Amino acid sequence: MKVLLGATAAFALLAAPAFAQTTSAPTQCAFTAAPSIPDGATASNNEMRDARAAFEAWRTTRTTELAACQAAAQALQTQAQTAVGAYNGGLTETNSTIERFAAENTEYNARGGASSGRRERGGTLTRPDH
Repeated sequence: MKVLLGATAAFALLAAPAFAQTTSAPTQCAFTAAPSIPDGATASNNEMRDARAAFEAWRTTRTTELAACQAAAQALQTQAQTAVGAYNGGLTETNSTIERFAAENTEYNARGGASSGRRERGGTLTRPDH
């Protein structure tokens, strides 16, 4: 369990800079600034006509920009869901491996360190010249 906690903490520390670098909005979510809006109480007919034309052009552009941003957001959500699935699979495999190793290690320790009669690698009984 301590190994799992240590591995999780190490992952979090290593992953933090990557998360910090990817928190900016995609380029598709950069929007054109809104046009200036004249004061209706004092604007002339020409100023309001020009403002209306600028507003309509901006509105058309903004609609296109919003659609592109929405598509980028949906693509990022799909990518994030795929990453979460991969993470969950990797975590499950990691935990399972840790548990299996701990069980085998416990079984080994319960034997009292007895081996099958062979010496460890490099011992005098396994060397061909002895």
